[in-house]
Order: sequence, then structure tokens, then C-alpha cells
Amino acid sequence: MATDSQSITKSGELGGFEGNSQNFSGKVKVSMMFKSESWREMIGALVEFDKNARSAWHTHTAGQTLIVTEGEILTKVPGQKASIAKKGDVISCPPNVKHFHGATDSSKGAHIAITQEKNGKNTNWLELVSNIEYKEALSEAKSRSVR
Repeated sequence: MATDSQSITKSGELGGFEGNSQNFSGKVKVSMMFKSESWREMIGALVEFDKNARSAWHTHTAGQTLIVTEGEILTKVPGQKASIAKKGDVISCPPNVKHFHGATDSSKGAHIAITQEKNGKNTNWLELVSNIEYKEALSEAKSRSVR
């Protein structure tokens, strides 16, 4: 692609995939929206979570921004209270902050993930979030939203 012109990537053109069981729990669909280019060191994807579905713990080498587009997205950083973001909310995650995100137990959730790259890397996948960790995060986040 010439870098002196705009371009349009049609929906679905870059494909997608179902989240694998090493990096996700539950049903997760990832639809690629844009890829990194010589002038853009980030990728974009629409990530859709069924109820109770979530990512594994992970970090990002250069940070990530999530824009919630549907339902509710639960997010948690170890040692901090979990939170629930809703449609229109933005979750900003600086580089190398361990976290997970996914749907709640009462709602599907979707977000656009804009993930920056550093030296061609963007995500460091860690261990799966256990059911106990997930339930504790839900409880924390729900108690915060009642106040």
C-alpha cells in the first residue's frame, strides 16, 4: 500500500479466529480490524466474549486501549480492585501491567482492542484466570458499582 494515500479495509477482510484454550476461557471471537504498518505500530481487533468468557492473565509490551462496544467488560489488575466497563467506556492499560479482561456473568461483552507493538511484539500471555479468581473479581467489581 502506498503511504501517501488513505485506504479502507473492509469488515472481515483481515479474518479472525476463535480464542484458543491456552489464552482464553469460554467462547471468544477475535475479528482483526487493522494490522501494523511501517507508519502504524499497533494492531486493532474487535473481541467478543460470551457470558463468563475471559482472557488469560497477560501483559502488553507497549500498552493497550480497549473501547467497550457492547455489554460489560470485567477487568482486573492483581492487587487492585476489579472494575466493570460498559459501552462507550475506555480501558487504558500501560505497558507491562498484568491484567485480564472479559465478559461478566450476566452479560456478553465486546471491545475494540488497539494494541501497540514494540519490536514486533504486542502481548505476553501468562496463566489462565481460575474460576475462583474470576468469581472474586466479579464480586469486587459488583460491590464497587453499587456504591
